[in-house]
Amino acid sequence: MKKQFSKDYTLAVSACEVFEENKAENIMLIDVSYLSNIADYFVIATANSTTHAKALYEKIEDALEAQGQKVYRRDGLNDGRWMVLDFGALIVHIFTAEIREFYHIEKLWSDGKNALNMIGVRKMLEQAKANEIKKMLGKKPTEEKEE
Repeated sequence: MKKQFSKDYTLAVSACEVFEENKAENIMLIDVSYLSNIADYFVIATANSTTHAKALYEKIEDALEAQGQKVYRRDGLNDGRWMVLDFGALIVHIFTAEIREFYHIEKLWSDGKNALNMIGVRKMLEQAKANEIKKMLGKKPTEEKEE
């Protein structure tokens, strides 16, 4: 996935980090910008219970609103098995394990090149930080490779 640090991408990465800090599992960041006009990014995570899912939902909403991002639509809070927050260019999905396995939406939206798990997100952030330091030191940044 070619990474761009747009405002929307930064929000998607923030959502991933909030999920990780709050013990969500199987966190995925998917670039859907060239597949659909409904959003640029999906962030998907699995909660270990409906109670955990509802807590993650609140944490994501609070964190991204604190960054100035408005939630346009919300769904699934009553059931708690598949919750969706629509931030415009970013759509966040929170599943319980059985519902995520059943729908497996990452299979629908990922072509193998447009998705990162948290290891990939951290690696990309480390590379961006290294490039920032290189720029400050007047050195040439490392070229990003298209995977």
